Amino acid sequence: MSIALSLYDELLRPIERALIARIVIGVNWTLVENETGCGLAQTPRRDAPSCQPITGAGELAKRDLRAIAELIRSANPMETTLGMAAINAFYNCTDLKGSSENGLDAFSAIDGPVTVVGRFPGIERHLKNFRIVEREPRDGEFPESAFGALAADSAGIIITASTLANKSAERLFELSVGKRIAIVGPGTPLAPSLHSLGIEALAGSIVENADLAATIVAQTGGAAALKQACRYVTLKAPPQ
Repeated sequence: MSIALSLYDELLRPIERALIARIVIGVNWTLVENETGCGLAQTPRRDAPSCQPITGAGELAKRDLRAIAELIRSANPMETTLGMAAINAFYNCTDLKGSSENGLDAFSAIDGPVTVVGRFPGIERHLKNFRIVEREPRDGEFPESAFGALAADSAGIIITASTLANKSAERLFELSVGKRIAIVGPGTPLAPSLHSLGIEALAGSIVENADLAATIVAQTGGAAALKQACRYVTLKAPPQ
């Protein structure tokens, strides 16, 4: 089974039917809270293809965590984002320990080109030789259509966690087989089992102040604002 097809199955496999404490869907981020932690996922643009209102709005928090996590299989980007936030609520527990290393530093020692999907602020401080791929590329960046060719000669590939929620990760992983891969961003599931699928580094956020995070999300705060409520953790695969 390919990494793309098995990734969501692996993430969903251990999730239980736990109670949900809170769901907040903001313009920039979506938050799901359960008794052990909070999960974040980047909210899609309202005009994104196939975006529709979420079925059962107003009653969502009455469902269990497993049911909400299963929405990752939906064709509606609003629902897949909610599903990803629920998955992250399961894995990114408040008491999870790990390195505080910036996720972009996971491949800082690589000399060969690193292809980066997503425009990370200050990336030049962390990587020596990189190419940025974006849906709406700026000068010096590459469009998504160029990813396959860039991945082929990359020494490392860093993928923004937002691709997990919007399902573009499926194609990216298929084109990255055999490469060193890292997933970076607040919406990264800190699930060690993903190392077995060939993902070397996972860098995501742990929400330590759920009330503050929920307020920031509701008030359209971005990733920079969420830093007030979170700490960042990087998990690396054990050396082979």
